[in-house]
Amino acid sequence: MNRQLKRANEKSDKRREREQERRKEQRRETRVRAVQTKRTSQPKKDGGSKASPRERPVPGMGNSRFAGAYLIFVIFVIVTQALVPQRTDVFSLAIHALFYLILGYFLALYFYRRGVEQAFVITLAGGLGLALGVEGLKVLLPQLGLPQMTAPPGTTSAPNLLFVALAAPGLFLGAWLGRYIFRRG
Repeated sequence: MNRQLKRANEKSDKRREREQERRKEQRRETRVRAVQTKRTSQPKKDGGSKASPRERPVPGMGNSRFAGAYLIFVIFVIVTQALVPQRTDVFSLAIHALFYLILGYFLALYFYRRGVEQAFVITLAGGLGLALGVEGLKVLLPQLGLPQMTAPPGTTSAPNLLFVALAAPGLFLGAWLGRYIFRRG
């Protein structure tokens, strides 16, 4: 009786092992087929492509990894500039307004890559809103009771509408550049 049970167990063990081997072989074949189809569906380096239309990247959607991070960094720099007294000559204001060109570029690129329909208009409105907000922050800082920094001679922390007027063309140019890069890419 023990021999019969032992033989039956051995047979079932062998059957299980064969079944496991068969499953492993099927998984291996599936992986090999997946790799082969992936290789054949990738575009060739000479410009030809066997990829289906659904697999082709949408124009302008290529390298969108860091647009949001750069956008956040630029907004941080612009807002922190409001806390520091600035020189009031036109050249210094123009240099500070160049940050709005960078803001317009990254904001437009961010919106275009996410499929926002009115990205250009939203970029202009958002950028001008930020410029006016920064100048309004300069008015509110003394009223909030925050400690005032002593401004060196030739600098001020008072709001300056010339700064907003200089930021607007930079914002427009940056938004246009973001749209151009998106449509070209």
